[in-house]
Amino acid sequence: MMSERFQILLKFLERFDDEVQGREMSEPDGDARVKLNSFARGTLPEREQREMFALLDRNPEWIGWLAREVKGLRVEERA
Repeated sequence: MMSERFQILLKFLERFDDEVQGREMSEPDGDARVKLNSFARGTLPEREQREMFALLDRNPEWIGWLAREVKGLRVEERA
């Protein structure tokens, strides 16, 4: 079951999808990428989600990358 915060993020990504996609893509690396992947899947522990929100606040260009990851997961679920 997804946390309320994750649902809020999904709604944001759906609502502002075109705007987010229009921004320059910068990809996270290392530990940040691993945590963002877990966050996209809804498996990042709640205590680490707060850190993730702060990380995204400092790196807003990663939101587009995160949106692509979430979309990719949705496609996988439908297949």
